[in-house]
Amino acid sequence: MGCWGVKAIESDEGLDALEWIRNHIPEDGCLRLKAVLDQLKLNEWCRPPAAENGESHSSTMLMAELMESFQNGTIEEWEYLPKNSFEKVVSFLAEKESVKEMREYLSKTLESARENAQNNQWNGWFEETNWNKWQEHMESLIETLRKILEQDGDVLELIPQVEQEISEDIKME
Repeated sequence: MGCWGVKAIESDEGLDALEWIRNHIPEDGCLRLKAVLDQLKLNEWCRPPAAENGESHSSTMLMAELMESFQNGTIEEWEYLPKNSFEKVVSFLAEKESVKEMREYLSKTLESARENAQNNQWNGWFEETNWNKWQEHMESLIETLRKILEQDGDVLELIPQVEQEISEDIKME
């Protein structure tokens, strides 16, 4: 029980949310950020804690990690996933309003954790190194969400479409 790393995927909370998401991939293979976030909020095991608590791991943090991995094409590199865990996912749509909500939640969580650390050394982390790495990871996720928000459109596709190369033979026909 607990966590063994700074990422949400390295915590019980993150793995619970990940398993819930994997078991609720829509038949059409399209993850929709708002729908996933809304459903996670309703699940007693996956509901994110209040940002003011400054807790280290949450389903919202896991979603940011997941979004980043889908966008970078690195989702299959997650060591805690069974092979081909997300092979049914063909699209991941993120509404800017939901991304903004996530960024605000993570920012407030980080701010609250730093405030908590004034009274509870390293906000409950056993080692200062982990506390510092967690803060860096949170800052990185917040920056990733900021960059997503800079993209054009109200709804964004987080899975880059692979362009297929047309061979010279087909072009000649």
